[in-house]
Amino acid sequence: MKRLFILLWFLGAVSLTWAATPSTGTLAAAGATVNWTGGPLTGANGDAANDIVGDPLPPNLCTLSSSCETFTLVVSLPATFYNTFPNYGVQISLNWASVTTDFDMYMFDSSGNQIFSSAQQLSTSEFIDAGRLPSGTYTILVVAAAAAQASYSGSATSVAEPSVPSSRGRYTKGNFTFGTAQQLARPNDTINTVGANAGFLFALDQDVEPRVAHDALGNLYVAAIQGVPGGVDMWKSLDGGGTWSYLGEPDGAQALATFGLNGVGIGGGDEDLAIAPNGAVYMDSLWLGSVTQTVSHDNGSTWTNNPAASDLPGDDRQWIAPFGNQILYETYKQVGALLNGTDSIFVAKSFDGGLTFTQITEVTRPELGVQPGVQGNIAVDQSNGNVYTVFCSADASAIYLARSTDGGLTWILKLAYQGVPGVSLQNIFPTLAVDGGGNLHIAFSDSRNVYLISSNNQGASFNPPVRVNNGVPTKTAVAPWVSAGSSGKVNIHWWGTSHSDFMDFSAPWQVFMAQTQNAFANVRTFAQSAATNVMHVGAICVNGLACPSGSRNLAEYAAPDVGLDGNALIVYPDDKNSGTATGAARTWFVKQVGGATVK
Repeated sequence: MKRLFILLWFLGAVSLTWAATPSTGTLAAAGATVNWTGGPLTGANGDAANDIVGDPLPPNLCTLSSSCETFTLVVSLPATFYNTFPNYGVQISLNWASVTTDFDMYMFDSSGNQIFSSAQQLSTSEFIDAGRLPSGTYTILVVAAAAAQASYSGSATSVAEPSVPSSRGRYTKGNFTFGTAQQLARPNDTINTVGANAGFLFALDQDVEPRVAHDALGNLYVAAIQGVPGGVDMWKSLDGGGTWSYLGEPDGAQALATFGLNGVGIGGGDEDLAIAPNGAVYMDSLWLGSVTQTVSHDNGSTWTNNPAASDLPGDDRQWIAPFGNQILYETYKQVGALLNGTDSIFVAKSFDGGLTFTQITEVTRPELGVQPGVQGNIAVDQSNGNVYTVFCSADASAIYLARSTDGGLTWILKLAYQGVPGVSLQNIFPTLAVDGGGNLHIAFSDSRNVYLISSNNQGASFNPPVRVNNGVPTKTAVAPWVSAGSSGKVNIHWWGTSHSDFMDFSAPWQVFMAQTQNAFANVRTFAQSAATNVMHVGAICVNGLACPSGSRNLAEYAAPDVGLDGNALIVYPDDKNSGTATGAARTWFVKQVGGATVK
């Protein structure tokens, strides 16, 4: 009934009585500005569970005059205005005094459709860049998300838009729809040791840190770890994700897993998954000593294993990426001596489809002065063979790109983004994608927001970081992953909650997806939707063995993909709906079935 009331309100069937002062203003010329004030308002608005998939309205729009009010903006520009002033647009801003207060702002057209919004946390302002807004009547709704008798000031202006790439984002509701989420089933473990969920050093009845990838025919593969020594579980789908079959644990061949015993493989630490153009499926996993590289040339029926693929001791967080049908790159960080500044990133290259790695190059040498923190994934531009990997600085305040243009023999390091000293960008690691035009896109999180930077010159420079997440249900956004399609088109996925602290043990989390079709625009536009219902309630810690008990149930990430049709393929761990006896997370899959794509 509440939502019906709100909808009728915006359609004009109910008189607007909760209005700002003044209640309306008109923009009729270039440079025109209207101002208003609002409040005092009191309210607490933030329940991610109300923003379920397909929810047509923002969550918890209030029906109390004490917690929200409206301003009517009339845009009455001449018909030829944007021909005369092609670089102008309409911008709306709110400002208030204290960071402990939080207002959110929504913008609706005359039919009651939400067209833009601005909702973030720990700020003293909200901002909507509406661009070349047509003449008409619009409603600005201000909601007290966390306020106690607080007031604000608002303004709307017709002003020149940024003339160079900026850190501004334009946020709209996504028109994405998703199929029914399904849990990827597997047999129960023969060995199931419970109690080490902080470090995943023993097998747990779980499947976490999943990654999905597709081959040239559209067949899908998923890999997810149980944790050392549990092995890596794998599945495949030959019908685009409609049905799945279990492939077993390829890295468990060292420990009888290929004879039907699950949960006993030596692998199962970190894993990665990649597919060559000829359909070869590569999966590698970290174990207590090295990296196990596996490859299948018959759709996962049989596997060839190399249990010492890294050829170096002390490896951590390995990643793989193919180039053509025979070349496979593998990167990992070698943990150095117990001294600061002695970790280093290596890239190994296989010329025989992952059977052996005969070329090993050190990318970050301690004496060069760039010390790596956590390392993100590796990617290869299939059009020219350029190889890229991304990592945080040792103090986690900067994002670096490493690039090789000679097949991994030599590498140059580029500072992609320097953040504020003392603010960690290590949640959990930056991720990298190469789009169809050879452009680079990096997503990262500061444990509060997810950001995107992009380069159209092979990493020589990047545009400014722009906040991706927006709205009450995802005021905190962690564990981002970026997937690319055609030139300038990317999806960004993350885990989001309405709560302000990612270590809140009562926080409800969902998987979100935002898409931009203009990653190189001066003002980038992001359409956003929740891709799942709540899949976890509790803290999400990404500090590995330093995490308190019960805060690392989802491990550290999930890696989606883009299908042949440009729709998103999403995997994620879920410990709320999986129904395991131990409460452990299992891997789930959901596919985008409607809305804009990145093809």
